[in-house]
Amino acid sequence: MSDAEQWLVDFFGASGVDAGDHENLLNDNYFDRELLDSLEIIRLIVGIEDRFAIKLDAQDMQDPRFCTIRGLAQIIDSKRKAA
Repeated sequence: MSDAEQWLVDFFGASGVDAGDHENLLNDNYFDRELLDSLEIIRLIVGIEDRFAIKLDAQDMQDPRFCTIRGLAQIIDSKRKAA
């Protein structure tokens, strides 16, 4: 598990999501599972930007990968490499 994936699993765990089954959590669409409300989405984005020193833009949030932990970690990793 990458450090971005681990941070995201920890974030969801702190939000009350059972992180026991990491593989499903990594690949499940967290919007479909209604794991985040609107405030938590903002906290997620701000947390990512602060922790990884990147800036997410509208294009990143429209990327289909944005909806899963594994996909979001890929976006984070690609932005970190580009920085």
